[in-house]
Amino acid sequence: MVIGFLVPPCALHARVGETQGALEKRILQPGLGKLFPRVLDAAKDKEKPRKKDEDPLKDIRAMMPADTHEIIYWKSAVANQLSNETGWKIEVLFVGGRSALESYRRVGDSLSEFEVRGILALNKGNSSWKKSGSDGGGVNGIGYDYELEDGSLRAKQQDNWFVVFSTKLDNYVMQQQVSAKESRDALREQQKRDQALKAPESIAGL
Repeated sequence: MVIGFLVPPCALHARVGETQGALEKRILQPGLGKLFPRVLDAAKDKEKPRKKDEDPLKDIRAMMPADTHEIIYWKSAVANQLSNETGWKIEVLFVGGRSALESYRRVGDSLSEFEVRGILALNKGNSSWKKSGSDGGGVNGIGYDYELEDGSLRAKQQDNWFVVFSTKLDNYVMQQQVSAKESRDALREQQKRDQALKAPESIAGL
């Protein structure tokens, strides 16, 4: 099923594949957005453990390319007013100088289907989104619910988060997962061999 729609007025002003300079030229405008502070007072941020548990990237952050760097932005959802209460926390992973993954967390209100459609529309380029995907986890990369017909981008929703990312990055993560699984399997086999060698001496005299 191909998904098509107009971009709503609440456009997030972000595009996967852009340079950091191009992205910030739009987001970091007066009354629109700002850099998100990385250091928060733990006593004030009582929801921090829950937020970390809900983070859709928590299981794959360690599998990103070596040249990945992350920047977090805040964009208000209130027109012409930089509200700190309702808006978007946007986590962007830059790989090779360009945005490869953008995670949008809706704050203040629940993420709506219209906002999801808007984010997809902003990132469709000359292609169209189709409902598709994997269940995530295991060796299925980042996991996704949507994919562009040209195969360049994928996206998924998790609670109040919506994540759009390049297929190349997803494939890279999948390769890392496969390598990690092979290493774990090899370690288990070695442990079994060691246990088999030690067992006769261990049970001698029982």
